[in-house]
Amino acid sequence: MQISHKFVAAAAIVGLLPLAGFAQDLPKTELSVIGSPVNSPNWTNVLQPFWNETIPADSNGQVTADAVSMTDLGVKGPELMRLAASGVADIIAGSTTLISGELAENDSIDLAGLAQDIDTLQQVIEVYRPVLEERYRERLDVVPLGFWPTGAQVLWCATPVTSLDDLTGKKVRVFSTTTSSLTAALGATPVTMAFNEVVPALQRGVIDCAFTGSNSGNNAKWTDVATHLVDLTVGWGVNFIVANSTTWDGLDPAVQEFLRTEIREKLEPVGWEMARVATQQGIWCSVGDDRCEPEATAPRNLTKSDLTLVELTDAENEHLRAIVAENVMPEFTQACGADCVQRWNETVGEVVDIELDPAR
Repeated sequence: MQISHKFVAAAAIVGLLPLAGFAQDLPKTELSVIGSPVNSPNWTNVLQPFWNETIPADSNGQVTADAVSMTDLGVKGPELMRLAASGVADIIAGSTTLISGELAENDSIDLAGLAQDIDTLQQVIEVYRPVLEERYRERLDVVPLGFWPTGAQVLWCATPVTSLDDLTGKKVRVFSTTTSSLTAALGATPVTMAFNEVVPALQRGVIDCAFTGSNSGNNAKWTDVATHLVDLTVGWGVNFIVANSTTWDGLDPAVQEFLRTEIREKLEPVGWEMARVATQQGIWCSVGDDRCEPEATAPRNLTKSDLTLVELTDAENEHLRAIVAENVMPEFTQACGADCVQRWNETVGEVVDIELDPAR
């Protein structure tokens, strides 16, 4: 059945009418916002257009924001949550990876190897969102408004790898404690190393492999030194957007509802779609797949290369799941505590079919 374009346009207008009326009732509100690094896709494609274009347009100019990148302020990632809590800015966006030490529950949604696909990750975040909303306010003095990933963190190797067994004895660059636990359980030696040191380390054989995003590794020219790309996802680089709790509580309830709705229905979907594209295109372009579209991740375009793609078998995925349960989760269980573990079991555990023992 064909639907006329006039009907679609009319339906869109009707759909906007309640929002337009709602926007007229909003009190004039100005917000200060700090976001991701200035040249990152998160800033360019998600945060900047949302605050500079979407919010003013959808509020009929009643809600506006002075949005600046953390780069412009010289702010480092680990400082973001503390800046949000202190009220330096009304709203702040950053990465949970950089603030994992602030709260055990931060790790709950992105433990190494837990979610091998983005649909599972989305389910995990959705069921655990109420816990994060409660704990962020209690412990960090902020109100979480949204979460979305950057993209799959996969394994790049400068030596032949055909299966997980081939990682035994190899030196692998890791970026978190849970990634280190998973790497060690696979028989490899975890090595902590700054991102900008990876390429020369792979060239000189100081390390054999390294974890990073499928698109960020491509952008950083890891394709020049790596030979194999292993589709082993150890994380997703989950992003957060939070409001200072005092600022948030002082906003008009209509503005609160407007912002929550806009972030859930406008910002988050863009972020999730960007992560899907970045993950898939990062892999396709790095291995020379015909579906590679280098400009799909603009402003940071990808380079088409010819790495060998190594995909896990069903048996390897089952083995990986067992390793996560036995070697990654105990450390999290200890840091999280009995009550935290119980709530994890009732939410995330149901999604990934893993039950933690609070006594461990």
